[in-house]
Amino acid sequence: MTEHEIPNCNMTEPPLPPEGMRPKSRAQLRSWIVKTVLMLALIAFSIVLMFSIGNYVTGGEHERVGFIQFLKLLDYRYFALLLAVLLLYLAVESAKYAYLLKVSTGKFRWRVSIKTMFLGKYYDGITPLSMGGQAFQIVYLHKKDVPGGVASAIPLIRYIVSSLVVTAISIVLLILTPQHVPGSIASKTMLVLAAVSLALNGSIPLIILLFTIFPKKMMRLVVGAVGLLAKMHIVKRKYHATKKCVNGLLEYSGAMKLFAKKFLQCLPLVLLCVIETLLNYAIPFFVVLAVGHDVKPTFELLMQILCLSTLTRYTALLIPTPGNTGAMEATGSLIFSTVTSIQPMLGWVVLVWRFFTYYIYILSGIGISIFEVIRDAVRQKRRVREENAPSQTCAEASDTQPPEEVQSSADAQPPEEPPETES
Repeated sequence: MTEHEIPNCNMTEPPLPPEGMRPKSRAQLRSWIVKTVLMLALIAFSIVLMFSIGNYVTGGEHERVGFIQFLKLLDYRYFALLLAVLLLYLAVESAKYAYLLKVSTGKFRWRVSIKTMFLGKYYDGITPLSMGGQAFQIVYLHKKDVPGGVASAIPLIRYIVSSLVVTAISIVLLILTPQHVPGSIASKTMLVLAAVSLALNGSIPLIILLFTIFPKKMMRLVVGAVGLLAKMHIVKRKYHATKKCVNGLLEYSGAMKLFAKKFLQCLPLVLLCVIETLLNYAIPFFVVLAVGHDVKPTFELLMQILCLSTLTRYTALLIPTPGNTGAMEATGSLIFSTVTSIQPMLGWVVLVWRFFTYYIYILSGIGISIFEVIRDAVRQKRRVREENAPSQTCAEASDTQPPEEVQSSADAQPPEEPPETES
């Protein structure tokens, strides 16, 4: 494929996914049920895995802590602090969408921003590499009467800025890891794996930036890369794959240009992304304080947890399961086992951490989907009943008449004249 054969890829919106979070047809409902069951089975397997790894890593030296004992050992003061941090994290995450809406439309629209945030979290959690939420957010913003270009740009700008900020903070934390993490975990192997994953994930915003600056050269590079993958029989539909890749890059580069034009206005967004990233990495610290028995909060422990969170995140990203389920639990159990003060509660620490940072969004999404399916079924039955009611009333009225009307109509007829007789 030469340059003049590059498909016509004007900047358009992505194909719209199904409206809302609920399946529409019976086929979609069956598919959703199967995927939901598989997702719940994967989560259950991950929970078993994290407790098994925790017991194996500690060598069985510590007695297993049951659920009742876990509730007794839980520090409810720090648990309340953990909930406050989680609410602050969600508020900051929602504030990014609210601020972009304010800059582009003049209104914050907090309710729309919160729903947009939850949609992104849910669909990121059920797609590999956590990159499935933007399309659904665009559709939802369209439904809420946000102008087309703005609805497409807001999730993309938020993704680009967040990716750049997360990459920069993660590089700093990986550099600091050997100073704050024991050598067994901060070994060359773990650091190399995390660095390779960081380079792969950090290259996405870099490619978008290069595509924005050098569109023609990058388009040729994309066409050549897809062509190579097609020759290796990795990509089957060469033209379709090329068009999809170039379309996606055009959308992101358009958002990048908009970000560059309004750079000063987007500086508060950068600050929000920094706060959100640090809160996300610090959530395990507050989990350790709440779940770990007699753990003292220190700055060194905070730095250690931040570095361990970075190692866990990027090591797990090498395994592209939906929401990194299984990979995050396994690597988290291995890496957080270096914190000796939490080893008896290691399985519970990882479970509480994953529940508040992942499981809660999946379970909420499943609950909302079930609620919407039931609500739609009830509304459909009610609508059918209301439509049938007037037709049945008309049919009954036409078939029968009240006796009074029959009698009155008979009385209203003039009397028949007697027949004439010949004289």
